[in-house]
Amino acid sequence: MKGRPLHLVLIIGLLLVITLLFLALYPDYSGPHKDGPPHAVYLLYTSSGSMVQLLNANQIDAFIVWEPVVSTAILPGTAKMIATPGSMPPPGEWGDSACCVFVLRNDMIAKNTNVSALLSALTTAAVLRVNENKSHAENITAGWVFGTKPLLTASGTLNPVSVEQQAFTNINFTSHANPPDTESTGQPDGETITGTYLMDHTVVGQGKQYLNGTLPLPETDDIVRVNLGYLPSSDHTAPLYVMVKDSDYFRERYGFCLAPDDPSDLRPEQCTLFVNNQPVAYVNLVPGQSGGGIMTTIGQGALDGAYIGSVPVELQIGLGNPSTMIQSINSGGTGLVVRSKAPCDDWATFTEWSKVRSAEGRPLVIGVVQSSIQESIIRSALSYDNITVIMYDT
Repeated sequence: MKGRPLHLVLIIGLLLVITLLFLALYPDYSGPHKDGPPHAVYLLYTSSGSMVQLLNANQIDAFIVWEPVVSTAILPGTAKMIATPGSMPPPGEWGDSACCVFVLRNDMIAKNTNVSALLSALTTAAVLRVNENKSHAENITAGWVFGTKPLLTASGTLNPVSVEQQAFTNINFTSHANPPDTESTGQPDGETITGTYLMDHTVVGQGKQYLNGTLPLPETDDIVRVNLGYLPSSDHTAPLYVMVKDSDYFRERYGFCLAPDDPSDLRPEQCTLFVNNQPVAYVNLVPGQSGGGIMTTIGQGALDGAYIGSVPVELQIGLGNPSTMIQSINSGGTGLVVRSKAPCDDWATFTEWSKVRSAEGRPLVIGVVQSSIQESIIRSALSYDNITVIMYDT
């Protein structure tokens, strides 16, 4: 009985020594972590068409998506855009990078080289046409994306042309932007391909020769069929819309065009590629829901090409999709949107808001389209700021 106090003193002394040694070796140790990540947000996969309604109904706290969905949300005054890719981390990652691109299957390029080059040439020319006559392009895009009737919103109606006028201020139409660095888009190790190798400048080069007249326009007796995918809810594809709906302009200026089989159709699906007024290809425009889904369809051989986001193209090419990126059609055109009364006005204050909500046990819910470039943008920004992403359990 008398020896127990001495044993206790020795044990306590030993524990004290161990504790001091541990703190000396690990001075930053702050104790065990609580359950769950210290700073997190939810990502909710949803369609672009439902984002505004979900935000207005307080089902989500924010969304990131393409134009014109951003503009349809902010024009009624119930929401605001607080960030674009150029103002989100990582610094300098997204601002001038290609957002959407023209992509073709490799066998399409090999078997139909001239048709591929003609489509590339028209894409280049259509980008120029959009930039030289924005109001004309806004009207064409409004009819293609929305139709002619006013848009119903929670606070009234919107004129489709007014929406496009707002949306076009957030988009840079260009056929010269480089795709983003695949290393920052979450591509698996060992599958990384640099942007340079993803793009086939041969097709673009031949197309430019058709445009400037240094290469005679091709003649053929064999009419090929081409299926091209695109996202009909996106303004990023305005060059395609202008290419088709303003086909007479391209016919008269360059001698070739992609004309709608039914000129009265606001959103044509069947078109014909003409060279010197002779058909060389029947082109079907196939609408899709997401870039990733369209790229999968291209990989399965059901589509010959598409106008879609650069990131899904890069990722799937890196994983073996037999396709090649031809050229960009735009940069920008994406926005992070929150309700107008949300306590944030830029990315920095948005992350502060997310910290507060996470600490309260109510992480922010951000809507995004699965397998879109917007998903890559928001994921890379959150990762850069050490914010954990949790998929919302629907």
